Amino acid sequence: MFDRVLPACFAAVAVLGAVAAQSEGTRRVARVGRIEPDAAPRIDGRMDDACWADAPQIGELTMVEPWLGRAPTQRTVVKLLHDRNALYIGLWCYDADATRVRALQRARDARLDPDDRVEILLDPFENRRTAYFFQIGAGGSIGDILISQNGQRFDKPWDAIWDGASAVTGEGWFAEIAIPFRSIPRREGASAWGFNLARRVRAANEEYRWANPSQSVSFYRVSECGTMAGIGEIDAGVGLELVPYVAARAERDRAAADPDASGDLGAGGEINYRLTPSVTLSTTLFTDFAETEDDSRQINLNRFPLFFPEKRDFFLEGSSYFTFGANEAGNSRFLPFFSRRIGLSDGQPVPLRFGAKVTGEAGPFEIGVLDVETGATDALDEENLGVGRFKWAPSDATAVGLIGTNGDPTSQGANTVVGADVFHRVPQLVGDLDFTMTVDALTSTGSLAGDDGECFGLDLRARGSEWQFELGSRWVAADFSPALGFVRRRDTRQSAFEGGWRPRVAEGGAVRRWIVEVEVEHADAWDGEPQDASFGLDQLGAELHTGDRAGLFLDRRFERVQDDFTLFRNTTTVFGGDYWTTREGVFVETSEARAVSGFARASTGGFFDGTSQQLSFDLDWRTSPLLHLGGGYDTAIVDLGPGRNFVTQIGSARVDLFVSPRLSLRNLVQYDNESEVLGWQSRLRWIYAPGRDFFAVLGTTWERREDGSVAPAEQSLELKVVHALRF
Repeated sequence: MFDRVLPACFAAVAVLGAVAAQSEGTRRVARVGRIEPDAAPRIDGRMDDACWADAPQIGELTMVEPWLGRAPTQRTVVKLLHDRNALYIGLWCYDADATRVRALQRARDARLDPDDRVEILLDPFENRRTAYFFQIGAGGSIGDILISQNGQRFDKPWDAIWDGASAVTGEGWFAEIAIPFRSIPRREGASAWGFNLARRVRAANEEYRWANPSQSVSFYRVSECGTMAGIGEIDAGVGLELVPYVAARAERDRAAADPDASGDLGAGGEINYRLTPSVTLSTTLFTDFAETEDDSRQINLNRFPLFFPEKRDFFLEGSSYFTFGANEAGNSRFLPFFSRRIGLSDGQPVPLRFGAKVTGEAGPFEIGVLDVETGATDALDEENLGVGRFKWAPSDATAVGLIGTNGDPTSQGANTVVGADVFHRVPQLVGDLDFTMTVDALTSTGSLAGDDGECFGLDLRARGSEWQFELGSRWVAADFSPALGFVRRRDTRQSAFEGGWRPRVAEGGAVRRWIVEVEVEHADAWDGEPQDASFGLDQLGAELHTGDRAGLFLDRRFERVQDDFTLFRNTTTVFGGDYWTTREGVFVETSEARAVSGFARASTGGFFDGTSQQLSFDLDWRTSPLLHLGGGYDTAIVDLGPGRNFVTQIGSARVDLFVSPRLSLRNLVQYDNESEVLGWQSRLRWIYAPGRDFFAVLGTTWERREDGSVAPAEQSLELKVVHALRF
């Protein structure tokens, strides 16, 4: 199949490229002023530095939400400056009623949906497909994202070293940002970068943009950026960054035969070097992930594996350079490279001795290469694991790529996966529908029987201001085996169609738009035997101008179970056979503009040969910028007949303190009644300077005994200092 699909991919690109050929058109231009380093602003949000007085403004913004093309209801002034060392952005976000400014988020990389905020896109390659996203909220929180494939891929955990500060006054809120040129890759010698900016007024649920004022095209679409011109000579240093760490750890297992505490000291770190202004070599030695947040608890209510996302910084940074293909095609999660396969085995850490990574861009080419050496454990041998990802993007609308992985982290022998993918976009294919196509094909080979197989994916999407459509398919052979990847199920050909209509309501009412979404899914085995089929109303509801949403859903599903399997502590058997079920439910989501917000979803109906009622909710209470409280609960009441019923429960609670934008203490408590383990993780983070962190992480678990009592089990404490040095 692989040798037939790949030529078809290239042919499709050629045809669609001819359809999409068009002139770029005129872009909006902003000028950036030049100052000397001794005149640089103090980053405190006060806007009283002399340099801002004559700094050039970027011009007026345009309203996008709720009414496209209007003048904003609130005035915004944005000024740009730079010296040899950094780009400076000044923000004057006036508000006629400053008491309504939402300024409750302080933490680094916080979700800023609850707050007033400004978002910035910088495309220092000016290739119209890769950009760096920076945001700052009225409460002082700053965050950043690496955006690739023209807004299709997001690397949210990517962290640059930069600074920003905000201040709220009686006139609105104001902010200053400083982004060192040493912090972001760029095209060498560029005097102009791609640029865009958006302001979001939370209380009124309004959005204003500088360029690309469109309801059908996302703000993150890099190709629609304007231009920031006038960048002069800069000092990016030699491109060397040292990030050493030292750590001390103490732990004990009170349920073990030897409950005494043990401890150790550790050191290691990363060395990053810019091979070119746009390509970075990163190495890591004795990598430590103790400060990583715990996974959210899940209970499996089917026979397919659960998915837990990557949370470790070394693997997350630059991860967008390794993304591949139609990874959600057919509503089936598929990753030929999944970094959680490295350094983890059944949720337990595997030592990482050394790792090297090259990521970046050179003209129309993008590269991502990773090689990791893992240490041995009682169950696993030493392994060398690698992945290479290469992409050619002749324009912002087209990309053709290759991927290869090698190695088996489970020490079961050799394993290799190779594949190719194609991405293409056609702006305004019909009306304002923005069309994208992603196609991929892969093969796997290995030393074990059943490792030689193939896989194919196709994803077609069209999105506009009111209509959206998605058609996708994922075919996975029974013998396709990516040892460094994630595949939800094999021996399947899954397809899905989703259609949505979100008409806007005329001005004057409480409803901003109605929401109607339908979905149809179908899956066969590789030989054509039926596996699953479903059709239903995915959502019928409304979104209010306040940001509140509510609706209902309904679906009818067929599922064929080939073999018996068990659920919930292996206590309840689901027998092989054919099952038809119908489920219906409701959901409510309240606006995060309020101090108290949340989400609730309830459903009832058939579940295999019985019934289930499911309820989940999550609540957040931002009492002040200092204290945030939250909690969630998820339960399923399952009845499959006499002796085959159970109740699942997952609960969580959050108590977070944000003393300042640089000092936070997060506490997460979780319990599920399948593992019957209560866990508490407390994470203190102090950013004593940009790029320099102190972490203190306390972890404690308790287990329920057979007599119903609860006893302490594992306890750990880790102290860690990370101190970046740049040259």
